[in-house]
Formats: sequence, C-alpha cells, structure tokens
Amino acid sequence: MLVNPPAHLFGTANAVLSARAMRHFSPAFAGPLSLKCVIDGSATWETAQGRYQLVPGSVLLLHDGEEYSVTVDALKPVETFCLFFARGYVEDAYRVTVSSSDALLDHPGGAPVALGRRQLFDTTLLTRIHARMRSGLPLDESFAEAALSLAHVQRDVDARIARLPALRASTRIELARRVAVATSFLHANLDRNVPIEDAAREAALSPFHFQRLFKALHGVTPHRYLTRLRLERARALLRASGAPVLDVATACGFASLGSFTTLFARTFGVPPAQFRRIRETA
Repeated sequence: MLVNPPAHLFGTANAVLSARAMRHFSPAFAGPLSLKCVIDGSATWETAQGRYQLVPGSVLLLHDGEEYSVTVDALKPVETFCLFFARGYVEDAYRVTVSSSDALLDHPGGAPVALGRRQLFDTTLLTRIHARMRSGLPLDESFAEAALSLAHVQRDVDARIARLPALRASTRIELARRVAVATSFLHANLDRNVPIEDAAREAALSPFHFQRLFKALHGVTPHRYLTRLRLERARALLRASGAPVLDVATACGFASLGSFTTLFARTFGVPPAQFRRIRETA
C-alpha cells in the first residue's frame, strides 16, 4: 500500500493521496478506479460528464482510465483524501462476491467491472480510513473493505440490469449504460433546475422510456432521485460550512427556502437551521 506516491505509480498498488492546499489545479489526468472525498473545505473534480463539487459528507467514484481535472481555490487550506485502487483489485473483490469457490479456482482472472460513477453521501468508511492513516495504522484491511463495498453495490446494479424489459443481455447492458450517462448528468447539475427531458436527451432516450428505465434501475423516479441528491448535498453543506441556510438551498437547486425547509425536515426529522445547531453543539 502506497501513501502519496508519484502519479505514475497509481494503479500499480493500492494507494492513498492526502493533501492540503488553498490553491491547486491538476489538469487532465487519467488514473485507476478511485474514490475522492474532502475532509475540510471544498474542491471540484471535472470530467467529460460535468463538474462535481465535493464538500465533507460526499464521495465521488471515478472510473479506471477516466480523464479528470481537480481544482482547489479557497481562502483557507482544503484537505482532500483519495483512494486509488490497484488495477484488478476491485474486480477481484467483485468476482469473490458473485462466484463460487470452484469457479474462482478454475478461472482466477476475469473481465473488468464496469462500475457506474456515483456521487455517494456516506463518508463513514473513508473517514475511518483517513483516521487510521493519520494514526499510522495499516490500511490493507480498509482497502479490502472498500473494495467489497463497491462490489456489493455493483452486484445490486447487476441484479437490476437483469430485470430490465429487454430480451437480449446486450440490449439491457446498453440501456443501463445510457441511464448511467443521464445519472451522471443529474449528479453534475445538482445546483441547476434541470428538466428531466434534458437528462433523457443525454441518454438518447424518449422521456417516457427514460423514466421507466431509470425507475427500474434506481428504484425511484428521476425527480425523487434528484431531490434526494439535493437534500443530501444540502445536509453535507450544512455540516461543512457556515453559509446561510438560504444560500445552501440556492446552491443545491431549490427554488425557495420554504420548499427546501419542508423537504429537509420531512426527510431528516428536523429543519435545516435546527440540524446545524445540533451539529454545532454535538
């Protein structure tokens, strides 16, 4: 396991990259499968699918070979923390979760896993890994836990793809790929009032067909999915910044403070201002 190695070693072994900076820009880099998070402050990752601004409480997964840039521009140091997996490591974890022991012995190798990009809002695992690193503890088991977590997510995705309304497996895979493109579009545009028709256009599907497939894969409609993403991002911003609640609502794409407060309280049990006070006194 490598700690803050030079870029050319990413992918050769599991590695962590921890950094603090007020200003930083890394142009066009394509590394292995990786997880990005921010411990303190805010940083922006940009890919071909759009911009992803991360604050504490959110995680970005990027594909093996996917090109991206990173920008930090702040008045105080921003701390970022990223996991880079050795190529084949997560794929091996995935095969372990879906294959029998006999199959693993007969076919120890396997094809790459097409993990979909996801912006997640549970940083418990990465925060724990970060704490272990700062304490000087070994991280091998932590990487195994992270890889298995991603593998279980992918297994659930595979099960949903298998239930898509298409006869041929190749067609189901293509439909899932198109929905994944549209899902990435929604993630990258959380702060905008994006019509569902725009997401359908990104997927090259009709609005009705897109909404049907999206619900089959995600379990909820695109509107509900986007609303939950905005609420999760708002919760992360309330934890990480002192910005006024109205500014948080606007930054997350909510049309009014009233609707944001109502949805936040319904989802998390308390209004946003009270949530922040609870966090500050905890």
